[in-house]
Amino acid sequence: MDQLTAREQAAPVATRFADGQRGPLAIAFGTSVAVVSGATMLYPVLPVLAADLHVDEARIGLAMVAFTAPAIVLAPLFGVLADRRGRKWMLILGLALFGIAGAAAALAPSYDWVLVCRAVQGIGMSAITPLTIVLISDLLPEEQEIHGQGMKVALDRVAMILLPLVGGVLAALSWRTAFLPFLLILPLALAAFLWMPETGNPHGESLREYLARTFRAVREPRLSLAFATGFMRFFLDYGLYTYLPLLLVLRYGASAATSGWLIAISAVGSILTAVSVGRIHQRQPAERLLALAFGASALALAIIALDQPLWMVAIASFMFGLGNGLISPLQKSLLTRGTHASLRGGVVSVDRVIQQIAKSLAPTLMGLLLLVAPLEAVFWSLCAFSTAGTAALMWAVARARPAP
Repeated sequence: MDQLTAREQAAPVATRFADGQRGPLAIAFGTSVAVVSGATMLYPVLPVLAADLHVDEARIGLAMVAFTAPAIVLAPLFGVLADRRGRKWMLILGLALFGIAGAAAALAPSYDWVLVCRAVQGIGMSAITPLTIVLISDLLPEEQEIHGQGMKVALDRVAMILLPLVGGVLAALSWRTAFLPFLLILPLALAAFLWMPETGNPHGESLREYLARTFRAVREPRLSLAFATGFMRFFLDYGLYTYLPLLLVLRYGASAATSGWLIAISAVGSILTAVSVGRIHQRQPAERLLALAFGASALALAIIALDQPLWMVAIASFMFGLGNGLISPLQKSLLTRGTHASLRGGVVSVDRVIQQIAKSLAPTLMGLLLLVAPLEAVFWSLCAFSTAGTAALMWAVARARPAP
């Protein structure tokens, strides 16, 4: 190994990636962006698709349900297979299936065929989604992992800003054209075949022994905290972003473009804290940072619930993003840090299922709340939920023993 320069030695360890890590990490980051593209790039495409194929408004959302639903059942299965049979082959097959099925929707003669293609694409997504976290943990040493997870979150947020713009531009040409960029994922699958090492450690223990070890692992306090944090994060995200555009229209008469910019402002806040989380984590424990992040989220939700000027809502959206940019990489690090490499796929898959439940539960419960309460009650409820999470994390920090 080449000697490090004095300047490199002085740099924080968490901000350097070795030359041998960069290629595989780039593939892992690209896979994460690919997963994000499956939903965010198509948000502006669905109305155009529905008009061309004469789809009833009540069925438009099925294009997203067909894509996300397979993960609820298949993510644990793929996580077990990744641990027991290896990561590389699942990554390659998942990327190939994701890209081919996504692009095939451009040729669909009817909406039913679009749904079939989306469901098959969702199977590919179920295979690669846990790997986007597991591979980063496998490739990086512990002192660098939190920085790697932060970079993943930052790149995902950049994609969440840019991909809807790409989808909207392509949809102006044709909704079929908007599905063709999924073909670009096939070169990523080829790169994984050529350059991604097998980071797993396939072993010969029985399935019963593996499941017993996984069950013991998921009951650890650290993982219980990670699962609870992931549930809270996605419950708040999907509750806020589902009903914030409606609030903006009803209270301020804002356009869809304004809603998009406010959500983009939140993504910018997430990027700022996500790229810095490695340095921040060197000074404060994860539990304290999570309490701070959920506290910021609670304050942001309270500002949105109050009848404040639109510029205050923009500040609140940015503040919510700042908290989110801390929560996401810290939660991922809690999942993988200290988890044996042979169990990471299964542990992360359990977390994916919990997150899918949160994504479905938040809009449903908030929708039921609207039957008996005004729209502001949604944001006050989310604020109370985030405040409760903050209090629980502060209690955890207070009772934790000092590290030796």
